Amino acid sequence: MQKFLTFLLDDAIMPIKSEQQYLHKGDKLDLEDAISKSHYIFGISDGIIAVHRGDTILDFSTTDHFIGFYTDNDSPMHGEVLSKTATVWKFELQDVFAKISLTRNGFLLYNKHAMNIHDSLMKKISIMKLNNPNKLILSLRWLASRFGESSTDQEARRLPVFFTKKILSDYTGIRLSSLTLTLNKLHDEGKIMYSRRVILVYA
Repeated sequence: MQKFLTFLLDDAIMPIKSEQQYLHKGDKLDLEDAISKSHYIFGISDGIIAVHRGDTILDFSTTDHFIGFYTDNDSPMHGEVLSKTATVWKFELQDVFAKISLTRNGFLLYNKHAMNIHDSLMKKISIMKLNNPNKLILSLRWLASRFGESSTDQEARRLPVFFTKKILSDYTGIRLSSLTLTLNKLHDEGKIMYSRRVILVYA
């Protein structure tokens, strides 16, 4: 998706207004201006951002991904920085769609992004239908495949520390009390290694 961000920043095609922002953990990205009603798109250059709808985390986005193309009129959506820092580019939604419509390449890049978002959300929907242990282990494996860090155990991936129990609860819909019990159960079964804030996920 780096090509998509490069396309939007290329003034030779059609210059559009953009703003680079340097953010820190906990900073929020508002997808709509309450006063002007303008809608915004954020392209991520660095960092990991949670996409919230109300109290629920729909998904996580990272480098070369975008948030803001899809909104829910029933529930406000926003981004929240999970990593220590993040760098994003801010665009107005109407400007982005105007630029996309100019070239076939722009449309294809947007379509690729849309398909990636669709596939990710459909995968989550299928996982959320399962019972808590299966829901959690599949969610952990999915997150580890996307964001996991190498560990001393070559068979396991370590989740970044900012994937706290609260974040996992908001993502999976499992209550915190049940989440702790389920983490311990998966640990006892050898599917993960769980100790305080460290979660190692085995493939």
